[in-house]
Amino acid sequence: MRYQHPLWAAACVAVLFGSCKKDEEETAPMVTIIAPGAGSYITLPDTLHVVADVSGQSEMDVVSFTLSTTSGIPIVPSVTVQPASNPARLVVDIPVLSETITSDEYLLTVQASSGESVGKDQQRFDIIGRPLRLRRILVVGQPDAGTTTIHIIDSTGAVSLANTVITDLGGAAVSSAAQVIAVMGSVEGPLTAYGPDGQQVPWMKPNLGNSGIPWFTSIDLCDDGRFHVGTSDAQCRVYRAAQGSEELVYDISDGYRAQCTAVIGDRIAQAQVDVTGAFYRLCTYQASSGSFITTQLLDKDVHSMYRRDDTHLLIFGTRNGAGVVEDRNIISGGGWEPRTWPAAITAVERTDANTYLVALENGTVERFTYSNAGSILIANIPSVSHMALDPVSGLVYVASSTDVTALNPQTGQTLISYPIGVPVKHVLPLLNR
Repeated sequence: MRYQHPLWAAACVAVLFGSCKKDEEETAPMVTIIAPGAGSYITLPDTLHVVADVSGQSEMDVVSFTLSTTSGIPIVPSVTVQPASNPARLVVDIPVLSETITSDEYLLTVQASSGESVGKDQQRFDIIGRPLRLRRILVVGQPDAGTTTIHIIDSTGAVSLANTVITDLGGAAVSSAAQVIAVMGSVEGPLTAYGPDGQQVPWMKPNLGNSGIPWFTSIDLCDDGRFHVGTSDAQCRVYRAAQGSEELVYDISDGYRAQCTAVIGDRIAQAQVDVTGAFYRLCTYQASSGSFITTQLLDKDVHSMYRRDDTHLLIFGTRNGAGVVEDRNIISGGGWEPRTWPAAITAVERTDANTYLVALENGTVERFTYSNAGSILIANIPSVSHMALDPVSGLVYVASSTDVTALNPQTGQTLISYPIGVPVKHVLPLLNR
């Protein structure tokens, strides 16, 4: 038995050595951002001056510098550097020139890779963008079930027909950052991105439906700056607004369809309805991967959703013919209903973080204030189908019947009405700088 002791000791040494070697291999490179410091900002157009110290137990393969929104969406192409020494101080200047970047807080990430080991440091900084201006208002109409029109209201108030397309209409959304308007078919029509002129087509996605079943079921421009598009194959596809590249796909359970979508921090929240139109639910997913997190039951036909804070949504919808707003915790599932209205909701628009205009089927428009759960009648406008805020002027443009009306959300005064001549479904202010 004596010979077993040396063998046991050797095994212990081997295990210890292997363990130490593994720990050594898995030690991540050290990254420290020297500049910019906390509280830094740049004013567009400008160059962000970055200084970072990197070091590792072994040679580093590459160091990447990424500027993104705080939710992780890149705003400029990443810069990569291969350190010439270890340790190394790296100095990189990153041009930030796009005038479509809005004033906000952004995130600098410096990441060093050594084999499979990765180390990183992050710093928040502010970008001060150029002032917004209203470029034009794009109006999407539907003369009949198989025809869609795009009208333009220019800066002088002149109305002109930009395009007539033989397609059905399932929805529309606008991205001022990408300078495109996305018009979605339903049963037959494609998803088409048009330029500011309403004619140029930067990209298009085909309609893969058949047998008269809607293929595209919802479209939302979310806070991540991308179009989230529901389809009837139990999926939701996420497209980059400018190029139309598919960046993410997440699953919807068979038998359900997406109604509307909102991105809240690191989560996607999506209201869904079953194919019979009788059952509703709220599903959440990881924003980065699309991985399913949880399902919560809903008791209302959801019209629109707005982020209240990092864990709460305001959900506007209709239940038993009455409008309702629910404050829902997307983590725990708890919630309460600050307000109900006597008629179904036909349109909602947020004018600031605390205030919302709600159009009802009875022809009234009310201003709802979340902080006191109050709601007051401000206007009587029949047949409202859509509302959109122009943040430059503070006016809300209202689509009603065959007209678009500019509404003061504070006084309820209707300032001017633009006759379009066809039933208006969406009114979309396009901003630029």
